[in-house]
Parts: sequence; structure tokens; C-alpha cells
Amino acid sequence: MPGPDLTITLAIMFSGLVVILLAGVWAKRPRVPGTIRWISPTAIQFMALIVVVLMVPHLVGLLGGQDFVAHMSANRSMGR
Repeated sequence: MPGPDLTITLAIMFSGLVVILLAGVWAKRPRVPGTIRWISPTAIQFMALIVVVLMVPHLVGLLGGQDFVAHMSANRSMGR
């Protein structure tokens, strides 16, 4: 089953960056004294960053025209 095309890949990466920015804005807001945040904004930023980083090899494969994993495994078998 083929993966997402270029527009969906870029949309996922852009969405991840927007989530990182929004979580950063949320982290800078002052908290109400005596309350805790149930979800850490830093954890949300980290998960969104993982999504963006995982989409980079997919984007390279789409733009390069060759599957990134197949390319890397082909280079390893040649002794490079």
C-alpha cells in the first residue's frame, strides 16, 4: 500500500510545526496558582517533533524518486 503523496506529507509536516508553535505559546501562558497541567506542553512539542522528523525521510523519498530505506540498504550491500 503506497504512503501519502507530497501534499499530504507537507500538510502533516506543517501541522506538526503548528502544533509545536501552539504548545510553545500554551507553555508561556501563566498558570493558575494551585493547579497543575495534566498534559505537559513540552511532551506535546516532543511528540509533534517526532512526527515531523519521521516525515523527513518520506519527503526525501518522494522528492528523490527512490525509496530511502531501499537506497540505504543498497549502499550498505556495496560495502560503502
